[in-house]
Amino acid sequence: MADSVLLLTDRRDGATVSFNLDYKALLIMADKAPELAKKKMDATMAKACREVVRLAKAKHKFRSSPTGTADKAIRYTFDKEAGEGVVYLDELRAPYIRFLHVGSGLYGPHHEAFTIFPKNKKMLRFATSPGTAPWRPAPFSRFQEGGFTYAFGVTNPGIKKDQFLYAAADEAEVKIQELFDSAMTDLVAQLEHLMGGA
Repeated sequence: MADSVLLLTDRRDGATVSFNLDYKALLIMADKAPELAKKKMDATMAKACREVVRLAKAKHKFRSSPTGTADKAIRYTFDKEAGEGVVYLDELRAPYIRFLHVGSGLYGPHHEAFTIFPKNKKMLRFATSPGTAPWRPAPFSRFQEGGFTYAFGVTNPGIKKDQFLYAAADEAEVKIQELFDSAMTDLVAQLEHLMGGA
């Protein structure tokens, strides 16, 4: 019964996942109590969005910082008038979150590594890791001294994409359908009770 009333679509655009609910068939069925039906569906849509956010936070492969800024940047909004819930990446909270999702450099949309040069100094300095080459020839000569590596520039291959938002939406699809099926069953029981049914 819920399939004829519920139209749940998944639109992927950039780094957002949207779910749309078609109220028309539902309101035809619940014309005696449209406010009750809308309230029930709004609550269920918010639950569905929270489920996708929860799974996205659990599914990502990036290492969270102690403050959890990237995790906190996975958010959702719900427009009650349009019946649309959107799970999105809040770039105001974590400006780099989009690059974690879609990748950057060689792994991003442009498939091109980028070069980093010093802005205010003559050379870049970074802590030496065990696999760092002790010396490199031009164009970006580097050398090690005192546990640090110094270089005139470095080529960064970028960040591999981790499309945790899409993976969470895919995994949550069955759970979301169950949420709406349960909400529809509850709504039918409430409408029958309101109309004095058996």
